[in-house]
Amino acid sequence: MKAADMSARCEMDEEIAARYQAAEALLDVKLAPLVLNESVHPHWVGPRTFWYRRQRPDGAEYVLVAQGSSCPAFDHTAAAVALRAVTGTELDRWALVVDEITPDGDVVLIANNRRWQFAGGTVVDLGPLEVPQPELLLSPDKSRALVAHDHNLYLRTLKNGDERQLTDDGAPDFAWGKYPDSGLLAVVRQRSGLRFPPFGWSWSPDGAFIVGGRVDERHIEPYSFLESVPQDGSFRPKAYQVRQPLTGEPNATFSACAIEAATGRQIPFNLPAELMSELSLVEPVAWSADNRRLFFAAALHGPQEARLMEVDVTTGAVDTIIAERVDGFINLGCELYANPNVRILGGGREAIWYSQRSGYGHLYRYDLATGRMVNPVTSGDWVVRDILKIDERIGRIFFTASGREGGDPYLRRVYRVDLDGTDLTLLTPEEADHSLNGAPSTMIALLFGISAPPAMVSSDSTMFIDTYSTVSTPSISVLRSTEDGSIVRTLESADASALFATGWRAPEPFVAKAADGITDLHGVIYRPHQPERDPAPVIEAIYGGPQMTVTPRNFAAARRPLAGYGRAAFAALGFAVVVVDGRGTPLRSKPFHDAGYRAFADICLDDHVAVLRQLCERDATLDGERIGIYGHSFGGYVSARAILRHPDVYKVAVSMAGIHNFHAIYRSISNITAAPDYGDGSTSKPDRRAIPDNYRALDNALLAENLRGKLLLVYGDMDENAYPAMTLQFCDALNRANRSYDLLYLPNRMHGFTAEPYLVRRIWDYFLEHLMGENPPTNYAIGEG
Repeated sequence: MKAADMSARCEMDEEIAARYQAAEALLDVKLAPLVLNESVHPHWVGPRTFWYRRQRPDGAEYVLVAQGSSCPAFDHTAAAVALRAVTGTELDRWALVVDEITPDGDVVLIANNRRWQFAGGTVVDLGPLEVPQPELLLSPDKSRALVAHDHNLYLRTLKNGDERQLTDDGAPDFAWGKYPDSGLLAVVRQRSGLRFPPFGWSWSPDGAFIVGGRVDERHIEPYSFLESVPQDGSFRPKAYQVRQPLTGEPNATFSACAIEAATGRQIPFNLPAELMSELSLVEPVAWSADNRRLFFAAALHGPQEARLMEVDVTTGAVDTIIAERVDGFINLGCELYANPNVRILGGGREAIWYSQRSGYGHLYRYDLATGRMVNPVTSGDWVVRDILKIDERIGRIFFTASGREGGDPYLRRVYRVDLDGTDLTLLTPEEADHSLNGAPSTMIALLFGISAPPAMVSSDSTMFIDTYSTVSTPSISVLRSTEDGSIVRTLESADASALFATGWRAPEPFVAKAADGITDLHGVIYRPHQPERDPAPVIEAIYGGPQMTVTPRNFAAARRPLAGYGRAAFAALGFAVVVVDGRGTPLRSKPFHDAGYRAFADICLDDHVAVLRQLCERDATLDGERIGIYGHSFGGYVSARAILRHPDVYKVAVSMAGIHNFHAIYRSISNITAAPDYGDGSTSKPDRRAIPDNYRALDNALLAENLRGKLLLVYGDMDENAYPAMTLQFCDALNRANRSYDLLYLPNRMHGFTAEPYLVRRIWDYFLEHLMGENPPTNYAIGEG
């Protein structure tokens, strides 16, 4: 190579390495802490009084808000001095940790693994911190706990540790309180000893009864996971057996009962047969005023019904109060993963019921004595998102909704409405995403460790805390009146100066038509940081599943690694990154969502292709001949399917943890698509090799011969969500079709591996080489710069 050529090559390497460094600085994990005070997490100590933690560049301070006025919650300097005097430890006043602030203004601090009460300039030792015991299900008065071990249930008295055995017939794979293997954490539990409280159990509010279920997994054929690189440092691979039924195989069966805490007497519940195989889809709602009746909601995909049911815990009698036939996806809330928008009123006299019967998700009021609807509470061509609070005293519901005010149909706003459906009032007029969240479903909370959000509406229902932003404007948190939405006080304006100093650029919203040429789709594009390199290659970050949307609508989501880790980093490398949600995803109308019920991802993919073509046609800075795609989990399936179904559009694809053949995935996948049909309407597999008629075309292996571009498949060998065998079975189809592809195997990885530095760098290299046509820097390592 000539000296001039070598010099040019070195300059190019240095330029590309500089882009890698810029991209590394914009990885999601590095951006997350750079915005201060993006939200307010209130701790209420009175009807109109709360405290919260305010971030500072050098730590945090605590703020007390009372009657709309705010002040420091306590003297940080005095507290640090007082703690130092009794502990002998030098403490930074902005590094203090508050455990509690009482209504009287006393502060409980945590230091040296102890709790300290600070009042009047002095501190009092309250004793050591309690050791967490995640296996305990505490009684309402916290004097007792339900615990499961040796396959049975025990009632423990916390004062002395004494245990009383409640059940004696537990057995392996038929245990009391066991977290079911279908919960996608079986390998984690076997490897790490992860502990949970007795799964599916709860106490009555008066502590008289404990209610829950028992899962029978004995009839399920074990599914094997092979740990080829044992964590203990040994060399012989270890096998883990998981009782996980595949599509069409018999599900785990559930029985339920109440146990009288005082006597240990068991009261079996007379559950309908269809609930005994779908109890994982049941969500408890509330107890009656006398603590003897329990209400729960169920989404039952066998009979295709949404139900509100009631059980008398003293007799075990189970009654159906509301039964609504639902075609397509059955939603008890705005998303499949959300907590049901179902509430019990009057101690069991009425219910607020969520339904999409009108084509949009709305609230309905029911009389539980008759099971008849009293009145619609909300209506219109828009979607109720989350119930924030129901105040029965004043007969009013506070909730979030989207799509009512025009513009972007995904932007949440806060409303109030009376229980009789009158006086619907918008409380947040700003055109932004008002990011007040409801609670996640029980299973999702356990699976992802998501805790319920704090109450944002005051106990007297006179004010609420609202945080709003757009993808390009940092959030503002305000205290508002619930009467008219007027701002009582601005609490925080997020400080994003450190974020913008990195060179981060907000994505730009766009609107394009779906493949039907009628439906508006709302997405965002992350513009490349090198405009002089136009036209830029395009990368699509996709998910495409019916469980959730992934296009950011607020400032925090614009930096969050949901469906596409490192979108801003790709822009720093010189790519344009597109994110959009097509038909088949939630939060729009029911027909919009149900478009993916039987066609699954294909209609959604057609929409994505239509959007990409429109963007490239109307924007000369985008190169429509160089389009790539990447996704994880459901997005791994869709990204591989994209390059197979549309080889003329997608030239490079990275598919991570893809669910490539749905007829070989866990049985509960039918919760997010139509039930499997093996002929004559049968949902049961007639033999081990049978494939449901309606799932056959969903198999990516059938399209293997269509591969023309570059495909990188990535999988973790201990992934319970997307089995490694499915990726290897897809590889076998590609081999038989004589198609070239690349494979990256990640030993010991579960499902969530997208942020691993080695993988991120390999994906950068792949797109840089095959989509941008440049040579990646040699041996660049994220984290070493």
